[in-house]
Amino acid sequence: MARLWWQLPGPSRFVSQVVQDLGNGKNVIFCLPEYLPDGLASAVRSELGEDWDWHTLSLRDEGEVEPVHLLFDLFVGEITPNQLRNTCTLAINQKFVGKIIWLDDLTPKAWFAWKKFLSDYEQPCRAIPQLYRTLFCVSLVGELALDPPTEDVCLSHHCWKGVVDRLDMLLFTSSLFQGKRLPDLQKRVAISVLTNLALWDFDVSKRLADEKVENILSPVPILQEIAKERSWCTDDSCVERWCKGMTDIIEGKEKKHSAALAVNGSGKVELERRIWSAEVGEILPFIEELRREILEHLAGVLRLPFTTRFGEVIKDLHDLEIGHIDYQISNNSTFFDPKMRKLVRRLRDIRNALSHLESISPELLLCHEINDWHRILRH
Repeated sequence: MARLWWQLPGPSRFVSQVVQDLGNGKNVIFCLPEYLPDGLASAVRSELGEDWDWHTLSLRDEGEVEPVHLLFDLFVGEITPNQLRNTCTLAINQKFVGKIIWLDDLTPKAWFAWKKFLSDYEQPCRAIPQLYRTLFCVSLVGELALDPPTEDVCLSHHCWKGVVDRLDMLLFTSSLFQGKRLPDLQKRVAISVLTNLALWDFDVSKRLADEKVENILSPVPILQEIAKERSWCTDDSCVERWCKGMTDIIEGKEKKHSAALAVNGSGKVELERRIWSAEVGEILPFIEELRREILEHLAGVLRLPFTTRFGEVIKDLHDLEIGHIDYQISNNSTFFDPKMRKLVRRLRDIRNALSHLESISPELLLCHEINDWHRILRH
């Protein structure tokens, strides 16, 4: 699934911009929040192609070795006594040129020295033809992402903000439901709700997609578990929320992570709105299509003209709403189809909840009448 993630439009565009900068001879600094899916290095390397001399350097166990000395030891070896081990000598050494070095597992302690090295290294890069430069890709994750070196001619920043949009999450979440045996409406609502809850978070979609539909529609306990696992507390004012993965830009607006909302009393109102918005987009069109079929099915039963409780007179059969249909068949003593009555009542209850800006209860979506409507209409 991580591989699919990097093929989505937003992440794929992010990778393409990185590859373009590398092709233009720029060192690349990634400013990344916590909890990003694995696979960024693989995605960049795949897009670059096989012609590049690629090296991955994990700094987790390198201690306090000075970057320039570490790189000389790894790639160059001994130099003549009259040469200095500095960034200029390193950049032009024939054993060092023409590579891409991916730096991983940086610690705050190591970053102090590497930040200075990368700022110094950018200068000699300018005098080297682009195809001969050795370039660095550096992943700064979490709070380190707040402290990149200054951008310059041969050094660029790529910040993971506003990269993912709703289409990306919709495509990804839809892929998680392939092969799942669910009624069509349940599947569409579940995908839409997950898309609105996950926003940009790969893990939220994966976690909730494995749950029952009723848990997807009532997700607060699972979202609270995620917040606890990530040590997100109710008071996040003391941390930079973006680098912790708690906020991001979605379609031009800063949004708060659904798990962070779930541990905040006032945040549950916004969670409810996200669920409601997802349901409206899928369920109201479903109700409208079903209303039309029910009208055709009951054409000989429904009375016209019909006067609503507000005094409006309806003369066209196709102008009758679900509430009008429910009123007529509930008050028609000659109408003996209890399943149809129950179906129409369920549709009315769903529509009323959504029209009052309320998300629907899981029981309504999962009820027998909604999932077996086609059999009821054939009855």
